[in-house]
Amino acid sequence: MQQDIKPRLVRVDDFVAETLEAEADLMPPSEISQADIWRDVAKDLRASKSTKMVRVWEETEQKSAAASTG
Repeated sequence: MQQDIKPRLVRVDDFVAETLEAEADLMPPSEISQADIWRDVAKDLRASKSTKMVRVWEETEQKSAAASTG
């Protein structure tokens, strides 16, 4: 499969919130209190009024034509 890289314009606070939530999801059960703290911080960031934007580049997988036919 081929990787395609596309830009996405997102608020800085939303990007940081997404990153914190993703890291919290990967934490082991023994660190659940820290994961909950990170999720709370992410919630606060999403509620912020900041309008600063950043462009992030994301990789998306493309299905090959051979894979879709068989």
